[in-house]
Amino acid sequence: MYTVLFRFLILFSMFVSSTILACSEDETCIEKSSWHFGIALGIGVKTNPLVDGDDIPLVILPDIAWYAEKAYFDNGELGYQWISQPKFAFETFLTLDRESAFFSFLHPANILAPSQGVSGSTSDSSVSPEFSGPSDPTDEGMQNNQRSLSIDEIASRKWAVNGGFRGHYFSTVGEWQLALLQDISNVHKGQLVALQYRRKWLWRDLKMRLRLGTDWKSAALLDYYYGVSKRDTTLTEYYFNGKSGWQTYLSIDVQKPINENWSWLAKMSYRRLPNSLTDSPLIEENNIRNVFLGVAYRF
Repeated sequence: MYTVLFRFLILFSMFVSSTILACSEDETCIEKSSWHFGIALGIGVKTNPLVDGDDIPLVILPDIAWYAEKAYFDNGELGYQWISQPKFAFETFLTLDRESAFFSFLHPANILAPSQGVSGSTSDSSVSPEFSGPSDPTDEGMQNNQRSLSIDEIASRKWAVNGGFRGHYFSTVGEWQLALLQDISNVHKGQLVALQYRRKWLWRDLKMRLRLGTDWKSAALLDYYYGVSKRDTTLTEYYFNGKSGWQTYLSIDVQKPINENWSWLAKMSYRRLPNSLTDSPLIEENNIRNVFLGVAYRF
């Protein structure tokens, strides 16, 4: 299903991008010291790359945010913005590590719309789950030459809490973000460095957003979640040590207003797992694909 939807959205995006103009206006702002509530209703799925991992259905997705003068809460991310300038912004924040979402169906990352962080005085947190693309042709044979181990047979992976800081640079053609995160809960004691480029457009009444980025994840982080050792099994042939690696991703979403509160929503995203994980017996596919089509409502 998601493959068909992904191809449709790619063709649609190619058509729109040929006549699109950069948009610096018409942004959705959240008033200071106010709550923002939204919900998305539709059909979609987020794939799970783990052996025997259940794909996450995307049907009802809430969007919850609150912004004060400096502090904010955005779909599970709690932060404080220290600098807010036309060209630069800087905040510190706390958030749950999203890596454990593949091991726990009820993880907030599988329920809430993804937090966008703070970008000056505007919020990007429109109700908008991520979507994605078709599987890589090489994925089907990925497990042919290695043993696989079901996540139902291994020790549980705990939720971790990350603390970090994020910088923004705003240009006339988009926004750059650089974030550094550290596990402050001592679950895996790992680090993550995230670099992202974001661009928005407005074509007629269609709002479009592109996100392109890469995440560096430390060996401690990847080994805790995807490594296999005596905590999981006594069979040494399954043992695997996770190494640091880069995870790249692409996300596109399209929103078309229906009226003041309702809008059509289409999103897709594709994430490539680090090459250092392809030999893990817990990994069945080397990518994560999200797709969602539906409607969004702002209260």
